[in-house]
Amino acid sequence: MQRYNFTNPLFLLKIEAMIRRFYILFCLVFMVACDDGDILTVELEFDEELEICDNFVASYLIYNTKSDPNESLTLLLPKPEYEDLFLFPTPEGDPEIIQLSDSDVQFNYRSYNINPNALLCDVITNSELVITEDYPADAGTAEVTVTVLDDDNDGVPNEFEGISGDQYEDGIYWDSQDWDDDGIPDYLDEDDDNDNVLTKFELNDEDDDDDDPTTNPLNSDADVPITGDNFPDYLDDDDDGDGIPTYLEDVDGDKNPRSGSVDQVVDVEGISVYRYLYNHEDYMDPYPDPGKRITTFSRVVTTTFVVRDIDLEVLRTTFISLGTLGTSLTITPAVFDQDED
Repeated sequence: MQRYNFTNPLFLLKIEAMIRRFYILFCLVFMVACDDGDILTVELEFDEELEICDNFVASYLIYNTKSDPNESLTLLLPKPEYEDLFLFPTPEGDPEIIQLSDSDVQFNYRSYNINPNALLCDVITNSELVITEDYPADAGTAEVTVTVLDDDNDGVPNEFEGISGDQYEDGIYWDSQDWDDDGIPDYLDEDDDNDNVLTKFELNDEDDDDDDPTTNPLNSDADVPITGDNFPDYLDDDDDGDGIPTYLEDVDGDKNPRSGSVDQVVDVEGISVYRYLYNHEDYMDPYPDPGKRITTFSRVVTTTFVVRDIDLEVLRTTFISLGTLGTSLTITPAVFDQDED
C-alpha cells in the first residue's frame, strides 16, 4: 500500500493551495449572497397590490398577503395622522417619510396557519387564524408617494376644460378655467354653465369623429334671432335663447330641468321636447328658483409604499417595494381649502 509523507513540503504546499482556493470561493459566495444587505431565509413573492383596513378606530392597516405559504406584509399607521395619504398628492419627487421606529407605526412580516387575506380586517380576531411567526421591524423607513387623478365624468376630457396653473396642496388646479364662476374649475365641474343640466347631457352624441366633444358641440339657440348666441349648450345658461335661464325652466323644481315627461312640452310639430330647449312665446314664464344642484367629482388616489433599511431576524434588506393601494372617492369641492402651497 502506498503511504503519504504528511511532512513532505511539496504535499503541504498543495494542501495550502487547495485551502486558499476554497477560502476564496467561500468568500465570493458569501459576498454575492449578502449583496445589498439581503439575506436569505425568506422570499418576498408578493403581488404588490395592497389592500387597506380602515375600519379600526385608531389605525389604518395596509397589507399584502399570499398563500402557499400563508404570509403577509403589514404596515400599521395611526389615525388621523396619516389620513392625507389616501386623499391628497405628495409633491413630485418628495415622498412622505415615515420612521418605522415610531412606536405608533408598525411594519411586520408574518406567517400563518391559514390564508389571512379575508381575516385581517376583523375587529375581533378570528380564532381560526394563528400567527405562526411574527417579525417586526424596529428600524428603517417607509416612503409613501401619493398621486391623484381627478375627473368630473362630464364627457369632456380634462385637457379640453382649461386645466392650468400649479397644483395646490389638495391636488386641485384651482387656477384653471371656471366658465360659470361658481368657484369650481371646469375640469371638476359636472355642470360647467351652472344651469342644473349636467354637462354630459349637453354634448353632441352624434359627434364621434374625434375624442374632442368641443369640435362640433350642440348649440340649441344658434339660429334664434337677436337672443341667440354662439355658446354651446354645455356653456350656455339659457340654452334656447328665450331670455329665461335654463334652471328656471324646471317644471317640478327638482334641480333638474330634464328629469322626465313633467319637464317636457309638445312643440308645434306634436313632438315632446324639454321646455328649456323650446323657444316659444307660450313658454316664457319662469318657474320658482329651485336652487343649484350640488356638484361632485371622482378622485382616484394611488398610494405607493416603499420600505427601506429594515433588519428582521429572517430578513435584512435596503429596499422593499411593498406595493400600491388604489382608492376611489366621490368628492364635493367644498371640502377643500383653496390655499396655495
